[in-house]
Amino acid sequence: MRTETLHIRVRPDEQARIKRKAGTRRVSDWCRRVLLNEMAGGSLIAEELLALRQELSAIGNNLNQIARRLNSGEQVPASSLPQDIDDLKARINRVLGRVR
Repeated sequence: MRTETLHIRVRPDEQARIKRKAGTRRVSDWCRRVLLNEMAGGSLIAEELLALRQELSAIGNNLNQIARRLNSGEQVPASSLPQDIDDLKARINRVLGRVR
């Protein structure tokens, strides 16, 4: 049972923004979920961000390897580069989708 209350003061424009963000939910329910970190994923968001950082690091390594090969004069089939870039973009979008 909820017996405690919290009071905050906001400007009229802030109140309007909060109401817009709450959408069809009651503002108190929306605020409670945000403040308790449930809407942002709670501790799951930290895990997803860590996975995103690791994935981006791997992608950066792949790009560096491609650049190193090109800069050393090694032939890199140009036909594979667009596919490699598309694959990297797809990996980024998959991870970002989990975080959003």
